[in-house]
Amino acid sequence: MQEGEKRLAIVAVLSVANIPVVNIYFGAIWQARGWNPRAKAGLLAHLAVWIASAIVLWIHVSDDLRRPLRERAIALSRDRWPDSSELRRVSDV
Repeated sequence: MQEGEKRLAIVAVLSVANIPVVNIYFGAIWQARGWNPRAKAGLLAHLAVWIASAIVLWIHVSDDLRRPLRERAIALSRDRWPDSSELRRVSDV
């Protein structure tokens, strides 16, 4: 497995595993600490950090996935234009 594919697999597994955990426990913690505004602020801060870190991970993975596509497009664009000697051989002049 290549490096980019490994990163994609790790980020996907982390994202899929974190969503149910946050869904289950966020409400329980919010209700238990609902009387304390500092606890609510801390919980929201942790949620914001979690979301920001997930976004950063997905940005890095998407860059890893786009890099081979860009390299392939550059290679194809180089191969697409025939050499001038080939043009002379093919022309009907």
